Amino acid sequence: AALVTVLAALCAAVSVLFCSVLRGAGRLCGRAFRSPYLRAAAGGAAVALLSLVFGTDYLGAGGGVIAAALKGRSAPWAFALKLLFTALTLGAGFKGGEIVPSLFVGATFGCAAGGMLGLSPSFGAAVGMLAVFCGVTNCPLAAFLLAVELFGERGAALYLLAAGVSYMLSGYSGIYSKQRILYAKDGLVFRGGGPSQDSP
Repeated sequence: AALVTVLAALCAAVSVLFCSVLRGAGRLCGRAFRSPYLRAAAGGAAVALLSLVFGTDYLGAGGGVIAAALKGRSAPWAFALKLLFTALTLGAGFKGGEIVPSLFVGATFGCAAGGMLGLSPSFGAAVGMLAVFCGVTNCPLAAFLLAVELFGERGAALYLLAAGVSYMLSGYSGIYSKQRILYAKDGLVFRGGGPSQDSP
């Protein structure tokens, strides 16, 4: 349980980073390119160049990479590259979602970090996936139920622990700008604002 708590805390920090990078990329691209056409062209060119260097695993949903992470196989830098690809894509104005990239980032980070902590890399990927998802959405119950649905009831207590830790430590950062958090989070470490901000 202690190792799961540590991993969930690390995932909370990753979820704050995820939200901050996506917001920052949008602001930066908007300031750099006033024309949405130039913005899209520059962003598309950057993503294309990166895909030539790092491959196409980081384009699209990345289901194959997620599946590999859940089997205990993931490059330690995969989560960072996916975050970079996602930030450039959304920052350039292309339509897409944040949920599946957060699952990718969580699974690959959890696989790598879990293995370093002494957990099974495949179990670490499962915990990472639910914990980062929880951190970016501020939806601990949904994250817990998703984990039980995907991975079974055997680790339910640890999934619940991971969701709770990530929720409390991720602060008020989130991908939903209009989200209302009714009860204040106490004892935050990675606090990304407060209840009076965008995600109260």
